[in-house]
Amino acid sequence: MPEAKLVFLAMRPWSFPMTIVVGLASIAYAYWLGYSIDWLLAGVAVAGSILLHGMTNLLNDYYDTKYGVDRPGVGTVEYRPHPLVHGFMAPSQVYRLSMGMGLSAIALAALVSMLGRPLAVPLALAGFVLAYAYSAPPFRFKYIGLGELAVYLAWGIVIPLGVFYVATGAIDFRVLAFIAPLGILVVNVLLANNIRDAETDRKAGVLTIAARMGATPAARLFTLLNAVAYVIPIVLVLAGLAPLGVILPLITLPKAMNLSKLLRTSPPPDSDPRAAAIAINYALLYVVGLAASIIVP
Repeated sequence: MPEAKLVFLAMRPWSFPMTIVVGLASIAYAYWLGYSIDWLLAGVAVAGSILLHGMTNLLNDYYDTKYGVDRPGVGTVEYRPHPLVHGFMAPSQVYRLSMGMGLSAIALAALVSMLGRPLAVPLALAGFVLAYAYSAPPFRFKYIGLGELAVYLAWGIVIPLGVFYVATGAIDFRVLAFIAPLGILVVNVLLANNIRDAETDRKAGVLTIAARMGATPAARLFTLLNAVAYVIPIVLVLAGLAPLGVILPLITLPKAMNLSKLLRTSPPPDSDPRAAAIAINYALLYVVGLAASIIVP
């Protein structure tokens, strides 16, 4: 049995804050809109989202190794413990743990549904399907250039809608507009990863957007998506859908611009953790700005 610490690291826990901050932002926005929050159920919804995130990460490692994408010398195994390439877990262990996390998320949703949130189960099932289809056959979204779309559907739609619903008991599609910049920045984490790995992915037959376009055009797309993410809060404020405080993340723009420049010239091995740090800092400032606007209208 592998060491518990290594198993935990295999889940890529440093990526979980992205899911946590998307959940927190959804809850904070619900509060700003005037909804009553069930804080216990809100916490359960965020926990379920983290379980599905962990499922996605592990299942991706399983199939990337199986298809020869993850191997010694590839960027993704240079900065983190990889359960299969580094050999501290067996393939069957990775697969079973991945599915166990996903099924646990569905079990939590079933419990929540019995507490008055019946839509929790279909929302959790949608998250499970996206987590599975990202890497696993027959869909294999990542390998046919649909990985970024799947990520946005998960972090830009399913997670915020699910957390908002479980926390409030209501469906309000305004949350999707509010979370849109966070969903885009999570997409950019994957895009940064794929830009770094564009050449090795292409050789392995993995046709991500970056592998299809080439690293330089994909880096331009990264820059464009960043620009959209930083413009959306201004649009939300002007449309009356969010308070002025949500423009606070604009202070992270220089770091985002710096990473865009690096990706166009020489993508670093830790391209995706750098993009994740930008997404997390942006989201935290987004929530802080919203909270400040609640305290000081």
